[in-house]
Amino acid sequence: MAEIYERGDVSLYAIAGVPRSFKKKLQDFVDEEAKKDGAVHRVDDELAEWMLARLRDEKLPRKKRTPASRALWRAYSALSAARYYLEDESEEEEQVRELRARVEELWREVSPMFEADAEEEA
Repeated sequence: MAEIYERGDVSLYAIAGVPRSFKKKLQDFVDEEAKKDGAVHRVDDELAEWMLARLRDEKLPRKKRTPASRALWRAYSALSAARYYLEDESEEEEQVRELRARVEELWREVSPMFEADAEEEA
């Protein structure tokens, strides 16, 4: 299964509003349509939140993206990659996880895409 994720022909899709049982139907469809191996993988909640934030950021008009929010997003992405590569080394991975969480907090504070959320909380 790991070799599937290391290939260049991987596509990611976000599917909302379907029950968990949809995974079986989707796997059947992928098995039918795949040229070779095909796999369906449900990501964990943390990765799903990261993907959704990324999608929201891409849909955000450029004028609403600030240089600071773009830089913090790049830092968050880099730390996510570092965490992935350090997953076997618990102490370093935990430090990266904490740093990434702090960068995410800062990103949410400075990013215009979260202004509505901040106003609702106030």
